[in-house]
Amino acid sequence: MIMKKQIKNSILGFAVLFGVFSCAPEDWIDYSINNDPDAPSTVPMSLILPAVQQSVAYQLNGNNTVRTTALWMQQFDGVARQSFTETRYQLTPADVNNVFDDIYSEILINCKIIIDQAEGSSPHFSGVAKVLTALSLGVATDLFGDIPYSEALQGSDNLTPAYDSQESIYQTIFSLLDSAISDLSQSDNVFSLAGDLMYDGDVSKWIKAAYSLKARHYIQLSNKSASAYSDAIAAAELGFSDEGDDLALTFDSDDKSPFYQFMDQRGDIVMGGKLYDILYDLPGIFWDPRIDFYFDDFFGAGGSVAGSENADASLPGTFLTAEDATVYLMSLAELHFIKAEANAALGNTAQAITDLENGIVSSMLKAGADYDEVMEDYILDAAFFAQDTSLENIITHKYIDGFGTNQPYADWRRTGFPQLDLAIGAVIPQIPTRFPYPQDELNYNAANVPSVSITDKVWWDE
Repeated sequence: MIMKKQIKNSILGFAVLFGVFSCAPEDWIDYSINNDPDAPSTVPMSLILPAVQQSVAYQLNGNNTVRTTALWMQQFDGVARQSFTETRYQLTPADVNNVFDDIYSEILINCKIIIDQAEGSSPHFSGVAKVLTALSLGVATDLFGDIPYSEALQGSDNLTPAYDSQESIYQTIFSLLDSAISDLSQSDNVFSLAGDLMYDGDVSKWIKAAYSLKARHYIQLSNKSASAYSDAIAAAELGFSDEGDDLALTFDSDDKSPFYQFMDQRGDIVMGGKLYDILYDLPGIFWDPRIDFYFDDFFGAGGSVAGSENADASLPGTFLTAEDATVYLMSLAELHFIKAEANAALGNTAQAITDLENGIVSSMLKAGADYDEVMEDYILDAAFFAQDTSLENIITHKYIDGFGTNQPYADWRRTGFPQLDLAIGAVIPQIPTRFPYPQDELNYNAANVPSVSITDKVWWDE
């Protein structure tokens, strides 16, 4: 079973308090005796929100999804147990039970509770919950394809919800983000936005996050929509504008980061060779600063990174595995690369070059590099930055920056870059293009679960 986080019990406790389950307390035999008149009937939104945010960071960009997609993108290599088999494309319905269930039971239901509780009084809470809902739906549908939503989150009123098409889920995402921007732009709030672990209540940053997520999902439709590139640029221009805008959450010594917990308890992954070789072979660079950020103890561990002829063996660096690691859900660097791709596709070459440069700078700064050194040693190095605005070059740099997120997997399916070889010992003849549906859904909602293989494409990839 995939490891569960320490904070899950408290989050599921919220779900119980909020009536996810269907039994009304007055139906219990000893309700009049056991009911505590001093217990609150609802929990304040300021207490629900931080638990939801921790769950979003843990489930969407933590071990339960990113480990698998990074294995398939050859940024990780699995050397034992479940990670060994997943590297070779063996991912079963039972393997994804936890993450699918937690997206609904920890994130989406509690976001709905916030939205319902905030109605008519606290639009800023509602707006944040809608951004988190859109973010969660985006990751879920990009991994699974069609998913339940319009009939979901109803408890015992509907235990077998229909699956919405991915196309309709994308429309829901855009609608949620538009509604969130409207809510977050309101000036009247009965309850001010408190308990926010991501932006400390800064509504302007949440608005930027909403526009940035719109840009992410517009670019994801590049093979489906003629206006995808222009729509992405329009949204991106209203999105993140400086390094402090990243939508991210930093864990601490109490609620340790997901990969710290995984490496502490399992430790069955090492860094993959593809990411290292791309970094090592970038033109004009002797040593990319992100190597030290992503990889740990290259020259002391011995052996070799899987698939690499250049590097000594390495575990994931503290970027992911520190107790207080930061999980990036959407970053300024990603937004720059989105703009670079869109402008290049539309023939705006000069702007695409600028966007690509900005993306590389933001990526290196995120890795702790010094700005002046980045500009002098890399961006101004003509051999390194040859003004190459090809899709392959842009997506390759986005792949480097996106380590620790699910975006490289989404981009690889959409664009084919970077080019990857089959894993040695692969159990199927191609890299999977989606997650399987979970075993619990196959057991209890079989009539609605689409019949797919992990080598079938999701809608936007068709």
